[in-house]
Amino acid sequence: MNAKRYPWGHLTALTVWMLVFAGAYLGFDHYQQSKVAVASVESIAKGEIVIPRSRDGHYYVAGAINGQAVDFMVDTGATTVSVDADFARRAGLPSGRPEQFRTAGGVVMGEVVHGLTVEAGGIRVHGLRVVVGIKTGLGEPALLGANFLRYVDLILSDDKMILRVKRAE
Repeated sequence: MNAKRYPWGHLTALTVWMLVFAGAYLGFDHYQQSKVAVASVESIAKGEIVIPRSRDGHYYVAGAINGQAVDFMVDTGATTVSVDADFARRAGLPSGRPEQFRTAGGVVMGEVVHGLTVEAGGIRVHGLRVVVGIKTGLGEPALLGANFLRYVDLILSDDKMILRVKRAE
């Protein structure tokens, strides 16, 4: 009786190639993930945060709105800080005044909430208005808009952005 022969050489080669491709995929995925700058004790003491440019060309910084942690994408073209409705609900933000907004994607409805504290990279600004409900198309990251950025000096140098608290003159 002939024993059935299995192609162990082919299965081994297939397994090795699957592991190689899986490793390459995971490495590429990690390489493409956004770099989110986080404030250090030194940066807080200096009143500035250095944000590296992510692979997608944007700048991301860790922060909070009314104490609820959120990652921001710095958006110099956005008028106000914006978050999606899911974040606002998790953060317990109050309801705001309904309003229409013109975005790159067209006219959308949202709510304006006043008097919130926004912190980005250790830099804290009180009494800001935040737009709730506009889909950023980026998932979780909120948009850090001009109403926050006017309180900092924004410096672009090489592949980094520096946000530095403006000093009273």
